[in-house]
Amino acid sequence: MITGLKARVARKETLYGIFVMVPSPAVVEMCGYNGFDYVILDAEHGAAGTETLEHQLRAADASGIPAIVRVGSRAPDQILHVLDAGACGILVPHVTTAEDTAAIVRAAHFPPHGIRGLATTSRAGRHGLMNAADYIRTANDETVVIVQIEDRPALANVAAIARTPGLDAVFVGPADLATSLGYPGQPGHPKVVAAIDRIRHDVEAAEKPALANFARTETDAASLVKQGFHLVCLSTTAIFTRRLADLIAGLKQ
Repeated sequence: MITGLKARVARKETLYGIFVMVPSPAVVEMCGYNGFDYVILDAEHGAAGTETLEHQLRAADASGIPAIVRVGSRAPDQILHVLDAGACGILVPHVTTAEDTAAIVRAAHFPPHGIRGLATTSRAGRHGLMNAADYIRTANDETVVIVQIEDRPALANVAAIARTPGLDAVFVGPADLATSLGYPGQPGHPKVVAAIDRIRHDVEAAEKPALANFARTETDAASLVKQGFHLVCLSTTAIFTRRLADLIAGLKQ
């Protein structure tokens, strides 16, 4: 685990990250060597299995970039597997209540702060070479917990979610939020924008968690920073696809 990300999130530094959906350690290395502040390995929509994900986490460590994994659900076993593989933290999608958020925090931490099972023989425990007490202390001190707000039912509970002890950041999911509100494919719809503004207001009022959001372009990223978002995350897939489309269009002119 690369340490230090949790402290930077707590200070609400402006941090630029990038989603990686493709099951490629090399792409993770590219993101690290090019200076992104963190990478999110997408195990919700991405194709990587457990073994490939572990290789991607090795690539993150090798290139010096903290790696968060977006798990497929809030199930404790999914959270346990990615943290045992060496992730610096988790991003959990479709969180709608403070109770679920508290359960996620518990699943991500060892006792006495949580219920995470201990196996120092995992990659995170250096395959049995790390002292158990040091392993537990480091994991509890450094593991980043982020929840994603992207459903209509969550909107009434954002303030309570944001106040959950042990939560580091709240991530807005514009695409699913737009769909949940009845405007699929329209994250810029006024009612979706208003809902995101409400989420931001409620999280800011709680004072503790950082705010995170997804950006499609550099212009989007700059706008989000001005709005008060601390963690701004782009996508390798969107960047590659857009650049390839522009490239072939230019070649064929």
